[in-house]
Amino acid sequence: MKESVRCILFSPFFKYVEGSIYREVSNLDPPLGLISLSAFLNQQKISTKVYDFNTELKSNEEIGDFLDNLNKKFDLSEIVFGISFLTPYVYSSYDIAKQIRNNFPKSKIIAGGAHATFMADEVLESGLIDIAVRGEGELSTLEILTNKALNEIDGISFLNENETIVHNKERERINDINQLPFPEYHQLRMEKYEPILGSYRKLPAANIITSRGCPGKCNFCCKTFGQKVSYKKPQVIIDEIKLLIKDYNVKHINFYDDTFTLKKSRVIEFCDLLISENLKIEWTCFARIDTMDFEILQKMKKAGCYQIMYGVENFNQEILDSLAKGLKVEKIEEVTRQTKKAGIITRVSVMVGHTYDTWETYKNNIKALKKLKPDILVSSIFTPIPGSQLYNWAVKNDRLLTNDWSKFAVNNSVMKLDYLSQKDVVKQYQKIY
Repeated sequence: MKESVRCILFSPFFKYVEGSIYREVSNLDPPLGLISLSAFLNQQKISTKVYDFNTELKSNEEIGDFLDNLNKKFDLSEIVFGISFLTPYVYSSYDIAKQIRNNFPKSKIIAGGAHATFMADEVLESGLIDIAVRGEGELSTLEILTNKALNEIDGISFLNENETIVHNKERERINDINQLPFPEYHQLRMEKYEPILGSYRKLPAANIITSRGCPGKCNFCCKTFGQKVSYKKPQVIIDEIKLLIKDYNVKHINFYDDTFTLKKSRVIEFCDLLISENLKIEWTCFARIDTMDFEILQKMKKAGCYQIMYGVENFNQEILDSLAKGLKVEKIEEVTRQTKKAGIITRVSVMVGHTYDTWETYKNNIKALKKLKPDILVSSIFTPIPGSQLYNWAVKNDRLLTNDWSKFAVNNSVMKLDYLSQKDVVKQYQKIY
């Protein structure tokens, strides 16, 4: 007899973009969004499974066989499927949806994630997806699975009986994310995941997200959760770390919040708890330059912080201002020095191929980096990701060079610039190291 399940969630197989310098050292992160959603749905008595095709398959050609084998375990004929849609990998997501549609035509298929949020029309016009969940997914997906009328569910887009796309109003964010259960790490093959090279000293490692939303106004970012920030309490974070240590012997944590250090008092309280609990883990995080000072850096170091990633992006003040980062070059230099003084490794990210970049601004970036001497440098190409102000500007001003989403993995030049060619931008990207 087959097992009973109501919903199956898939994370698509990643196809790395040609030309990426990370192809041989790229990490594999667990799909935290999906195992957080499954935890919530299972808590609500909606039987849900998660499969990450990055650990289950070697290529998309194996999707059909995987579904056939899965159908031997579960009756897939009327299950609701959910698929993650991330812009650079949407073609993998469409491949999954196509196989499901061909083999199980009565099943409902839901798309979630950033691409489904900001490109809902495209996703639904594919003819493969029934519903796009926009933004925070827990409550919208629960209402779909409990058969609430689609026109009454906030935060979704769908095809009605006339094959017309309907966009319902935005859903209000969950007030208290501390009430959500911990992600269901047991649904994944945790031993298959590994952080990006250079971001850890000990294994096993795990990722945790402790907040949702970002108040920043950077014009190149898309904000799936919006600008309102909701935080997990420090004790809740500690409890999740303890769970990972107990179940998976984790020795290193990567905090994957957009900006872990937004709220100084929360970071200090978390560090004090981590020290008092004597958990002896190392950890890394993403931080904004303007949230840091020497006091918080010293506390983080004492609590086991090993490395901080700063999104610097550019050392030309005029370009930095145009990015709406709200940063001054002098502050970047000051905080980087303080981070090194505190004994924390500095990982700095820089973008090339800004709209107004030239070879001269590139040379200024190189000069500044030589002066700054970050421990680790990460480079990317200025890319108009759907959902960002930059994307809207690029579309309006006919700046996009391609609509091939696989080229939007921040290692290809996809936008017409004023002073640099595509070849120039790729050359800068590869040469900056």
